[in-house]
Amino acid sequence: MNKGYGNTLTIILIVAIVAIVGVLGFFAYRMYTTSVTNKNAHDKVSEFDENTKNNNDSAKKDDENKSEDNTNNGSTSLDDILKNLENNDNNIYNNGNNTSGEKKDTLYNGYKVIGTISIPKINIKYPILEECTSATLKLAIVAYYPEPTAEAVNKVGNLVLWGHNYKNGEFFSDIGKLTTGDKINIKDMSGTTVQYQVYNVYETTDSDITYATRDTEGRREISLSTCSNQSGKRTIVWASEVK
Repeated sequence: MNKGYGNTLTIILIVAIVAIVGVLGFFAYRMYTTSVTNKNAHDKVSEFDENTKNNNDSAKKDDENKSEDNTNNGSTSLDDILKNLENNDNNIYNNGNNTSGEKKDTLYNGYKVIGTISIPKINIKYPILEECTSATLKLAIVAYYPEPTAEAVNKVGNLVLWGHNYKNGEFFSDIGKLTTGDKINIKDMSGTTVQYQVYNVYETTDSDITYATRDTEGRREISLSTCSNQSGKRTIVWASEVK
């Protein structure tokens, strides 16, 4: 009897150890994947910043060249024409580097980055992806409304951004902690950063999308949306441009 009791305790102990190892392994794997995702996202923010700077520098250089051409009474020598044709022939993308003077897009796992978002209060900074799918939501913040989303960033109207709530501080997990007056920074593809100020934080049902189609009365505004900690609910944050 004592021997059987001892065997039972041994089995229970082994099962408990296996369960503990499994739980610890799960959380370790989750922490690792979250860390990798965040590092990749932050790298894309840096790449987006660099590309927008290069695009702006290229556009500025083109404007300067056009201005210089205009000072020549609108005339162009044959040598200049031949030189321009030669440059155009050589202007191609080489190993991912933009040598043509054309704007270079930033891609994250093949998806176009159309901006970045940073929220100092909850210490997050992520790329904003053009496509809104289950795949892109696992990578970064996505633009949901209006379409075309690439043309809606920092424009008059209501830009809606979606992000996952992993309940671990990443992505939009903590937007429910934002309060009136907190700042949100959005950078668009022109390299312009617009600061928005939070003025409304609330919860609604997951079927309610009136926050997306609301009238901003000619103002630039954003709406952040994520799953609430309560089942069937969403947390919504409204913010308006700081002028």
